[in-house]
Amino acid sequence: MQNPPSVPALLDELMAFATAVARMLTSPNVDWLWRPSGDAWSLTEVVCHLRDVEREVHQPRFRDLIAADNAFLPGATADDWVKARQYHVRYNGPVALQEFLNARQQTFALLDGIRDETLWERRGQHAFFGPTSMHELLYLVVRHDRVHSDQITNLLQYENHQNTEG
Repeated sequence: MQNPPSVPALLDELMAFATAVARMLTSPNVDWLWRPSGDAWSLTEVVCHLRDVEREVHQPRFRDLIAADNAFLPGATADDWVKARQYHVRYNGPVALQEFLNARQQTFALLDGIRDETLWERRGQHAFFGPTSMHELLYLVVRHDRVHSDQITNLLQYENHQNTEG
């Protein structure tokens, strides 16, 4: 990965995403279970995915790299969790959102507390991407956030459009 933004800029974006998601999804008119098509994710599925990826993928990877140089960073096919874990029928969207926001705050506290700048260049072995640094890993998280930010925005716009037509 070439030239990711600076760590402070990435940390700012990490928290800006959480703030934006909270702001977008606090309306009482949000239909958490609505889908534009059968295979598309609902807002509940998106926030459950964000919550579980934060807890089970991002946080463990950062902790592993903080603990040891050249740590192995296992891969995850978290998109498969949406159906396997039955997010749509087993979970409450607003509760999952709060759980994601809490987990993101924990991630931020972990990363914002890093004062040793050399730690950001510590390398690990990612199962899918090969050698990567803490800095690059943070950039992957932010890129993941961007994808889901667009997804949430599109779901809300499409849902609102449908509601005004109906």
